[in-house]
Amino acid sequence: MANEQNLMPIEFVNARKTREERKKSASNAGKASGAAKRKRKAMKEQMEMLLALPCNIQDKNGNSMAEIISQMFGIDKEKIDNQMFMMASLWKTATNCNSSQQIQAVREIREIVKDEHTVNEDNRVQIINDLPRDDEDESS
Repeated sequence: MANEQNLMPIEFVNARKTREERKKSASNAGKASGAAKRKRKAMKEQMEMLLALPCNIQDKNGNSMAEIISQMFGIDKEKIDNQMFMMASLWKTATNCNSSQQIQAVREIREIVKDEHTVNEDNRVQIINDLPRDDEDESS
């Protein structure tokens, strides 16, 4: 198992390698990084495709979940895809008082609906202390 005593500074490691070895190592690292990025991108595209598919999930009694969600939320059944099903399931968990996952579901919903404007530092209230100090009043 690696620990502080087993690790060597990168300068020491690089000093042991020739220029060509360092170049080859950096090239291999760049190729591996590119392959990992392409894989993540492909996985994201595949998940987006799955989420966009119509919801064909059934409950344990064989009832269409799209139909159940349609009745619960008043959403047109044709508009219920897998993503809508997941959001409805998350909503149901967040509103279920007996669920041990309720807090996590609420946090996830807050994360989903959070937009850039709520996170942007420029939009936060800034406290500026521009009032004269007591010692400045006396000297005037």
